[in-house]
Amino acid sequence: MTSRRTCFPFRQLLFFACIAILAAGCSGQMPGLPEGAGMAIGLGKAFMDRPSFSDADEVRMAQENAKKFEATHQMWDDPLLEAYLTQLNQRIVAVAKPRPFPYRIRVVNDSSINAFTFGGGLIYVHAGLLARMENEAQFITVLAHEIAHVTEQHVTKGIEAAHGIQLVGQLAATAAAATGTLPAAALEKTYEYSMNAAINGHGRSQESEADEVGLEYLVKAGFDPREAPRTFEQLLKEYGDQTSIQNFFYGSHPTNAARIERTTELVKSKYAKDLATRRLVVNTQEFMRRTRELVVATGTLDYDTKRLNTAAAMFKKAARADAADPVPHYYLGKIALETGSDAGAVDRAIAHLGDATRADAKYVLAYRELGLAYYRKGDKPKAISAFERYLTLDPSAKDAERIRASITDLKR
Repeated sequence: MTSRRTCFPFRQLLFFACIAILAAGCSGQMPGLPEGAGMAIGLGKAFMDRPSFSDADEVRMAQENAKKFEATHQMWDDPLLEAYLTQLNQRIVAVAKPRPFPYRIRVVNDSSINAFTFGGGLIYVHAGLLARMENEAQFITVLAHEIAHVTEQHVTKGIEAAHGIQLVGQLAATAAAATGTLPAAALEKTYEYSMNAAINGHGRSQESEADEVGLEYLVKAGFDPREAPRTFEQLLKEYGDQTSIQNFFYGSHPTNAARIERTTELVKSKYAKDLATRRLVVNTQEFMRRTRELVVATGTLDYDTKRLNTAAAMFKKAARADAADPVPHYYLGKIALETGSDAGAVDRAIAHLGDATRADAKYVLAYRELGLAYYRKGDKPKAISAFERYLTLDPSAKDAERIRASITDLKR
């Protein structure tokens, strides 16, 4: 049988917890409290001591975490692209809920699909995601979503919820309240949280809120909201890297189907008037021009890792943006040869490689692949001609002797 003394009523426990909260800052023992009140005081003190970020804390946290991230991740080096993205960023910030700090967007030189924020106005977008956007409005969908995470304070609220009690001792030990800064150990926790959120999201309710708030910012800034659901559809339809897409769209995010359904519903209801009365932006030549180099680079990375479906999609997009660039045609020819064994695949390879040599008559690598394509087609004279052109342009090529032997063999 449990005694009345040891079974301290929970209502009284809460009462003493409130007393403990009101008495925060006082030290020493509080004699005369019933047994169990010590636990209440401890809970009250833990509640009072849980970290709460000021705007200054958020900025410092974001800047320190950004330094740590950039020390181990390569950024995409293109000042004109960064200036263009900053301009887009400012268009969204101008219509967003104000926060007392400047915003900055940076592109991570990574072909995977991701975008995230450390809070404090610092936004990161992976090159792979930016490259896979079909138009400006689709990219703005992602950008506005991340800015919504900042304006709704999802980063700091998430850190408080995830690590509040655990960080009490660290904060007390370093007298964070007195210095106005967060200790190094606490910063490490905030970095862990942000990196986890970059992959798995901030939680389904926060992600849904960022979708809806971001869509509002997108429309206010003058972009077409119909591209928002198409952003998710496009990635799943055109790019076959399901693992990366699932990491980005699922986990703690709402399901992709739910996001498409909800954004489509909002477009038809909340933004119907905007669509009927305003000229909203879908795409610009500037977007295509500024992202073309990044698209080619992402396609090359995809090709090098043998993600040939995604690589082909990238190079087709790059070829549409600039038909005079031989590189996309060269890779499309190589991919056709590597993924198809029928006559149609060989003909497609010859067509692409021919486009590459017409775009640049000295694009040496295209002639080697063209020689292989003609050989597979059974056209020995054209294969010999292409191989000879290859050796003329690069007589000291690493495989020069092998190609010369092939020419000799084809002439027999």
